[in-house]
Amino acid sequence: MSYTKPENWSPGEEITLEPAAELAVKSELNNLILAGPGAGKTELLAQRACFLLQTNLCPYPQKILAISFKKDAAENLKNRVELRSGKELAARFESRTFDSFSKQLLDRFRLGLPDAYRPAKHYNILTSNREIREIVTGYIIERHPNQPNWMHEINFNVLFRRLSDDELPIFEDGEDIYTWVLTRLWNVMIQGGNGLPSSLTFPMISKLADYLLKQNPLIKKALQVTYSHVFLDEFQDTTHLQYELVKTIFLESSVILTSVGDDKQRIMGWAGALSDSFEQFKHDFNASQIELTHNHRSAPRLIEIQNVMAKIINENATYATVSRQHSDLEGVCEVWNFQTHLDEAVFVASSIAKRIQQENVTPRDICILVKQYEHIYARNVIEELGKQGVQARIEKEYQDLLAEECTQLIIDFFKLATIERTHDSWVRVSEVLSFVQGFDPDHDHLEILKMESELNEHIIQIRSKLDRVVNDEDRCKQEIENIIKGIYSFIGVEKFFRLYPKYARGTFFNQLIDDSVEKLTTAYMKYLNWSDAISDFIGLFSIPIMTIHKSKGLEYDTVIFLGLEDDAFWSFQTQRAADMCAFFVALSRAKKQCFFTFSASREILRFGDVQVRPQFNQNLSSLYQILQDANVTVRHISEVNL
Repeated sequence: MSYTKPENWSPGEEITLEPAAELAVKSELNNLILAGPGAGKTELLAQRACFLLQTNLCPYPQKILAISFKKDAAENLKNRVELRSGKELAARFESRTFDSFSKQLLDRFRLGLPDAYRPAKHYNILTSNREIREIVTGYIIERHPNQPNWMHEINFNVLFRRLSDDELPIFEDGEDIYTWVLTRLWNVMIQGGNGLPSSLTFPMISKLADYLLKQNPLIKKALQVTYSHVFLDEFQDTTHLQYELVKTIFLESSVILTSVGDDKQRIMGWAGALSDSFEQFKHDFNASQIELTHNHRSAPRLIEIQNVMAKIINENATYATVSRQHSDLEGVCEVWNFQTHLDEAVFVASSIAKRIQQENVTPRDICILVKQYEHIYARNVIEELGKQGVQARIEKEYQDLLAEECTQLIIDFFKLATIERTHDSWVRVSEVLSFVQGFDPDHDHLEILKMESELNEHIIQIRSKLDRVVNDEDRCKQEIENIIKGIYSFIGVEKFFRLYPKYARGTFFNQLIDDSVEKLTTAYMKYLNWSDAISDFIGLFSIPIMTIHKSKGLEYDTVIFLGLEDDAFWSFQTQRAADMCAFFVALSRAKKQCFFTFSASREILRFGDVQVRPQFNQNLSSLYQILQDANVTVRHISEVNL
């Protein structure tokens, strides 16, 4: 492998970095990079990885570790580094989510934990407080000597918080009922018993990984030697547990850290995100601050409004500058006022249909956002779009599923069996097969040729089976299930699990397969055509509908936010800063157009029931004033307009 001298390295002919970005890419110091919407932070991290790998400043065989919050963000960054630097160098770039990283540590070094905190090799992962509550009420049957009715006296929300927050090991405090419960809860969840398998939450996994490293400094040292550089993406969303793990491993080491974030997009406070993560990082790691100012995403008019919002959120915010790709007059932002949510649905659906039919815009170029309860706020819009021949779907049912490697592999096999010109799918499937078989691409040429011949035969078999699928939902579902089982039998399930250990535990893998079968069946029964069914499954035919939180990191030509109303932002008076950041995130997803709707009456969820209620914007008056100050047009849309 020949390397480039650092002074001769450049990002490539098609990419130009602003001066601050180039400084960040080439820096050999700990840095906090402030990157607003559209600043190109993913590209910046990809270019930094390429610089370090191509110049050997990340010296072989050391690696770069990149930690993101979302699976798709981690995968996107990984793919971009591979595209820019090639497979050989990208093999030393490890892109993970925080949950994946901490779980990998626990799974690899589990035996380094004391018996009391060592989970079983195959533990279950719990994702809801309801499951924890059921364990507390069903498995902790001991009576407290002073508080025999403790189960009816404790605040379960406090218990859930302390399960994540309290340092390990936990010792009973005779004065505190919660430590008494927690010692028993940790024990029953770690050890299992009486039909309960060893079970953990992701915060518990992070805490156990941190405790493990504090108990075993040699493992910590090994990690410091493994990684020369660490990237921390979306750093404004970092929780206390995640940051503690980063500090435990990398503080006072020679590893160079680069964190990237935007305090104007700090919307995960409800999930435990630190309120001062930037300040802590700069202090703890003696980090310099670099600020990117270009916005490559949004049109000038939208950037102008974003700049007004940014100054309200943070008076020290730097004004974003416009990319050269836009003309000065580009960009539309409006508020649409309606009398009823039914009027809103008709107008929004008609506007979307007109854009798709007349302006060569695809459904995936448009996104509908809501603050909460997508199935309620967007229900009538979905119905009206259907009448106009336009599909829309609630994206959370698909986002996580489509980000999984096992689902992507299914899609690739189905594409190869049904769609022409699927070179990328062939490459991905061949690579997985080579990895699981342990082939060396540079030496095992005959073995790889034989493997690819067998792959081609298997794809022909799949094509034959897909061609025989009939117009019967139950038989279709069974056939798809058999084909997918055949795919993983062909690959070798155990070998695949060794490549992706996360699928080997619990029911996670089987649940993903079941979800894929269900959704592929629905898509095929809709079109009776495999090419369209696959495109529908991956979302090419549908307008995505999601909450603001799910839209983080995404971008669209047009964004329509439904319900800029007090009931949607019910906590605005008590958490104004977080809701302003949420509004900023919604606004900044748009490239060219952004519309906010208000309806004087709307279906909302109230006391567990869906009711039509009058809506107001009194609590949001300061937000409306900001839009007015930014000269955002307010349109009152009457029945005549409809």
